[in-house]
Parts: sequence; C-alpha cells; structure tokens
Amino acid sequence: MKLRGLGLALAGAAALALAACNGVREPNDAVGAKVLRNLLSKQGVSGKLISFKKIDGRALKTPNAEAYELWYEAEVQFPEAYEADCADRSRCAYLGLTQSQSFQKGEVLKAEGTLHFVRAEKGWVAEDQNAY
Repeated sequence: MKLRGLGLALAGAAALALAACNGVREPNDAVGAKVLRNLLSKQGVSGKLISFKKIDGRALKTPNAEAYELWYEAEVQFPEAYEADCADRSRCAYLGLTQSQSFQKGEVLKAEGTLHFVRAEKGWVAEDQNAY
C-alpha cells in the first residue's frame, strides 16, 4: 500500500514538472525590468533603470484572453537633468508620477507602477509589444 502511494506521489510530481516546462511562466523581475527599460526609452525618458523588483502580480482571465498584472518598485537615475512633463500621462505613468517634476543630474527616483501582459502563442506580450 505504501509503495502505491509513493508511486502516485511521484507520478503527480512528474506531471507537475512536465506541465511547468510546457507552460509559459509568469513574468518575473528580469522580464519586468526589460519591459520598463523599453517603455522608458520609447517615451524619450533619459533615465537609467538601476533597480527593479517585482512586488506582486496576479493572473486575470476573461472569456477572450489571459492577462497578467505585475506590480513593481524601481529606481531610475537621471544622468542629466530631466523635466518630466506629465501632460503626456504615459511618460509619467511609467515613472510613477502623478504630476510634472524636475530631476537634477544624478538624481534617483524611486518609482512604483504596474506593467500589463497578455498571453499569446509566443509567450506574454507586454505593453512594449514584445513577447517574453
């Protein structure tokens, strides 16, 4: 009886391992950092991402799609003075700002934000339109 239970447990563990290998994993710190770098670059933000940490995430399912929200904390350093003009909300959203702000050369901004992903055949497609 004990051997049968052990066999079932091993079979279950093997099935889970195979499912994990075949499935697309949730976006992690490395993916989030790459997406944020791409988004900041596309928005013309001259800051350098010096740290990125995924603080939470959740899967979302609708009848038409699977999505994932990733909450992060990041530090962005500005190698030159930078004026964040929040008239363009998307630029400020990725910096975690709600209003325009000036940054001095070398200043570090501690930001919090959310990145969004949609599951596709290629993996998770992020807001930068790349699949991970």
